[in-house]
Amino acid sequence: MAAVRPASDLMQSSDPSGAGHCPLCQQPIPQETSEAVLQRIAAGERDQSLALEKRIAGAIAATEAKARAELETQRQRVAAEIEKARDEAKRASEAALAAKLAELDDLRRRAEADLAAVRAEQEAQAAAKISEIRDALERDKVAALQALEAKSFEDKQRMASKIADMQRQLENKTAQDLGYGPEVDLFELLKTEFPEDRIVRVEKGAAGADVVHDIYSNGRNCGRIVYDSKNSSAWRNDYVSKLRSDQADAKADHAVLCTKSFPSGAKEITTMDGVVVVSPQRVGVLAGILRRHVIQSATLRLGNEAREHKTAALYQFIMSEQCSNIMSSLALNADDLVDIDAKELRAHQAVWKKRAELIRNVQRAHGDLSFEIERIIGVGGNKAGES
Repeated sequence: MAAVRPASDLMQSSDPSGAGHCPLCQQPIPQETSEAVLQRIAAGERDQSLALEKRIAGAIAATEAKARAELETQRQRVAAEIEKARDEAKRASEAALAAKLAELDDLRRRAEADLAAVRAEQEAQAAAKISEIRDALERDKVAALQALEAKSFEDKQRMASKIADMQRQLENKTAQDLGYGPEVDLFELLKTEFPEDRIVRVEKGAAGADVVHDIYSNGRNCGRIVYDSKNSSAWRNDYVSKLRSDQADAKADHAVLCTKSFPSGAKEITTMDGVVVVSPQRVGVLAGILRRHVIQSATLRLGNEAREHKTAALYQFIMSEQCSNIMSSLALNADDLVDIDAKELRAHQAVWKKRAELIRNVQRAHGDLSFEIERIIGVGGNKAGES
């Protein structure tokens, strides 16, 4: 497409003489008219150019505004989508975090529970171990004390036996004479310990055991124990066979031989052929144990077989180390009580002696004071009479 030439260019090139031509009809026109026309045409062209530029600028501005509006709309839409995605991601993250926290909290609670259980178990084990150690120490302590007490008791027994042997040798008494004293002591001991029972001492020379002990509870006869008392320095097996026969004749539940001498390998207490052999120091405690056994057997109305079973179990306990230690402890405590009573009696006697001495001193001082007062008053009276 050929470019459109401006009207002023056409008019200037149409005539070499200086006259212009009309750009539309190409007819010659005067110079003045040509210039005016050209000015008008130029002015029109300028106006058209300005209008075109304005239209173009307006179109560009409108296009740019539309583009900016579309861009802003798109930006807002993208921002909204981004915000929505962020919210969704945040909610998803919070949900996942909450689930994870819940899982961790559950693990923490279970771990705390397991730890508490472990601690409780450890504390229980530690407490049990401590209790076991304490019990063992206490048992060792008790065993050591009991062994010490038993040794002391045995030493006392040996010393007492030696003294008794020496006394027998000096007094040259017969075995029968020596046996009579302990028999009387046993009888008195049983009478003192069990006043509600019927206790009879068999006369010398009469058949049977030395002492017959009929046991009563609530006025009802429950059974019988027979006793023999020996003070010989040598053991004889016929002591047991004789007392066993006396037990059968008396239909007694138990037979007790009180003696200071024992079979080889035995001491303090043992059993032979159903007879309990015991030292004088332990006969009181043993009598109480056997008496309780007789009362319980009668109360429970045990048959012969059950009685024999219970008696065997009782004798087994009597011969045990535990029973021996307990009896030794009782004997030592009894000796200590006797010593305390003796010391208390001596202390009271010392106090009474001191009190009597002080009373006499007070009486003497009171007499001296009275004498001096009477002497002074008497002297004063004589002087007054003389004046």
